[in-house]
Amino acid sequence: MSDRLGGALARKPLHFIFVLDVSGSMLRGGRIQALNNAITEVLPHLKDEARANPHAEMLIRVLAFANEPQWIIEEPTPVDQIHWKRLEAVPRGFTELGSALQTLAGALDHLDESNSAFPPAIILVSDGRPTQSSGVTFAEGLQALLNNRWGATAVRLALGVGRDADMHSLRRFIGDEDVPLLRADNPEQLVEYIVWASKAASKVASRPVVGPGSGVTAVPPSPIGDPIWSTLG
Repeated sequence: MSDRLGGALARKPLHFIFVLDVSGSMLRGGRIQALNNAITEVLPHLKDEARANPHAEMLIRVLAFANEPQWIIEEPTPVDQIHWKRLEAVPRGFTELGSALQTLAGALDHLDESNSAFPPAIILVSDGRPTQSSGVTFAEGLQALLNNRWGATAVRLALGVGRDADMHSLRRFIGDEDVPLLRADNPEQLVEYIVWASKAASKVASRPVVGPGSGVTAVPPSPIGDPIWSTLG
């Protein structure tokens, strides 16, 4: 696409960040395998979204957390260059979500300080209650994220996995009661919901108008249908 002067139309960066729980409880019920399968399946959808949006350059990052946060993909990488390497859960690993959000806030400090980027899209997946063995509470990590300009305006979606997921903390992360909060109770739902959340986040984040709070002005209807018996609990 070109502008009216004949030059190439610049594509604004859209930073898409997965924050993924790899604590010890993710070893239960095939959760970590389902998470890997979900990310593998969502990448082609994100590539399609990127190709369909001439205004945005989708850049992917992945932050995993258990006893401590660890960047799996630290540098913003074009989605068509992503080759997924399967995550491993940390045996007996804690759920240091506060530390992960603090690390994420630090990374967002380095984004473009101008208005030339879309709001980031952040998808959080967790199956437990935040711990604080690192000394950073969930509340402190969340506040660090919200104190950041990009963290405050980001499109923030969250997905709980299994019956033990702390849905209250995930709702606080989203920060907007109108945005669906999903819980996957089996591997099929986990794949379905991550695909939905990723497509929804990429569409909303790349809109020119950003609303208050999480930045979400509208999202597609929740994919939740009839209840399915839990196999991830």
